[in-house]
Amino acid sequence: MDFLVDMLRESGHLLLDASVYILFGLLVSGLFRVFLSPDSIGRHLGHGRFSSVFKAALIGVPIPL
Repeated sequence: MDFLVDMLRESGHLLLDASVYILFGLLVSGLFRVFLSPDSIGRHLGHGRFSSVFKAALIGVPIPL
């Protein structure tokens, strides 16, 4: 029973630690939505396998930094 309580407690701590990054990601995605049209984002990230994954990774790398 102690293991389950410890696991839930640590999960809560992890969620609190990650909440800043989650909120920042939501803010950035909201700014993308306001300033960029979904069609332009779909054009850059929706076609091809390697290029779209590479572009998405480049956009996503600075978010945790």
